[in-house]
Amino acid sequence: MNAISLNNLWNYLQGLSLSASNQRWLGERLIEASAARTEEDNKLEKLHALFGSWSGTDGERMENAIRESRHADYERELVSMDE
Repeated sequence: MNAISLNNLWNYLQGLSLSASNQRWLGERLIEASAARTEEDNKLEKLHALFGSWSGTDGERMENAIRESRHADYERELVSMDE
């Protein structure tokens, strides 16, 4: 929101006859919404930071190793994890 919109919203809220408990409730909801957005932004920043982690030669070597293991002519022994 731009400054004019925020000022209009503030003026509107001041024009309401809210009790102290209603003001507190409104403030808590605004803070919760802001905290939720901040947490989501942090998650997205971490994901974007990981996007480049597998690029370059290390990522290419890992990709090639995975592809080669898929085409290998050996049988894999399955081990039971229940024991």
